[in-house]
Amino acid sequence: MNKSKFLFPFHLCTFLTFIILSLNCSAQEEIPPPPQSMQKEAPIVKKQRPKFTVGGGMGFQFGTYSAIDVMPQAGVYATPWLLVLVNGEYSYMWSKNNYNSHVWGIGAAMQPCIIKRILIHVGYEFTQVNFKWVGKYSKQVQDFHFVVIGAGYKHYITNRIYLQALVLLNIPINQPKITNYSYNYYPYFRVGVGVDL
Repeated sequence: MNKSKFLFPFHLCTFLTFIILSLNCSAQEEIPPPPQSMQKEAPIVKKQRPKFTVGGGMGFQFGTYSAIDVMPQAGVYATPWLLVLVNGEYSYMWSKNNYNSHVWGIGAAMQPCIIKRILIHVGYEFTQVNFKWVGKYSKQVQDFHFVVIGAGYKHYITNRIYLQALVLLNIPINQPKITNYSYNYYPYFRVGVGVDL
């Protein structure tokens, strides 16, 4: 019996098995990625900066003349570092043993941010003061025009909501003649919260 007759098919099967396994293994090899110069760059997603802000605050002043007020406001970001605001105002103001008054007003201001979180406040406010004199029945209504200047600190508690604290000085443009009244330049403090839209 010739052994080579039986060995040939065995060798042929072994050879074919080896070829098939080699092809299978080469098919499983990972194809390397193309060089970076040929890869498509992912689009850069720009963070959309806010355009508007709404909010409000409370102010207070204590001394010979004291006041507490509430002020809603809205604004537009003219640039990322400059905020232009409009506001309304209601205040209750009093002087010891002299008068108390209700104050209504409107205003406009600019808040440039000079350093991160530190800002300057420059504005104009028109107020109408209704004086009621202590111990008298007479009342007086008087209009005031103020230049408002100061500085403040703005701190974001989320990416949209912020807290703000300002120290301001109201400088009257007009000095009305009112009995027993003279304007005093006390610093004015205002704290508030806002939301960027």
